[in-house]
Amino acid sequence: MDQGERAHEVVELIAAVAESLRADKTAGDAICQSLVRATGGDAAVWIAVRSTMDPVMIGGHPDSEAAERLLTALQRDGLPQDTPEPLIRQVSGVGQVLLLAPTPLPGAVPTDTQRVVAISRRRGFSAEDISFGEEVLPALRLMLAQVVATSERWLRAQARRQSAREFGLTERELEVLQLLSHGLLATSMAARLELSPRTIHKHLGNIYEKMGVHDRLVAVSLARERGLVDAA
Repeated sequence: MDQGERAHEVVELIAAVAESLRADKTAGDAICQSLVRATGGDAAVWIAVRSTMDPVMIGGHPDSEAAERLLTALQRDGLPQDTPEPLIRQVSGVGQVLLLAPTPLPGAVPTDTQRVVAISRRRGFSAEDISFGEEVLPALRLMLAQVVATSERWLRAQARRQSAREFGLTERELEVLQLLSHGLLATSMAARLELSPRTIHKHLGNIYEKMGVHDRLVAVSLARERGLVDAA
């Protein structure tokens, strides 16, 4: 892959990520697909890494199963810190892995979440592939803030669904709980959701019972603590 071809692949990556962001979708799948195509890799995974939680797969290619296998293999060796340069590792079970960990742009809002993209290739990567990694990192850095913002919403939604399952809350009860956290009264919730106030009160009763609380303030406090609603 010569310099012109690498430039074309970078432009294609930017276009794919922009399309995902316009649709308010996580861009992880688009990033992974573009990088696998450009490098001839076998699989790729886009990972969110926090010190307070296990790494989370935000996107992958060619499918989630292959991406999960790659993530599991990487976790055995440890994931890299932010780096301005591509890293190459030999990882048991998947072959050579090209790691890109874009650093935030100067002045970006600090975050405790790092993003890493890993591409695996059993036959190994060429010098041209590594050069492509060097050229694509600035593009990833440029788009990082928007990509992270979108995937952070996805992570919160995932956490919300998990907590909802633990409490046994339905989608409608989550909607009512969210409006409750905004300080709306039952009549306002009813108008917003096109339900009767009586139905809203029934939902509230179910919410309190499932969460093991007895009033609005405690329910909202617990919901925020468990990620069931957006923080104030």
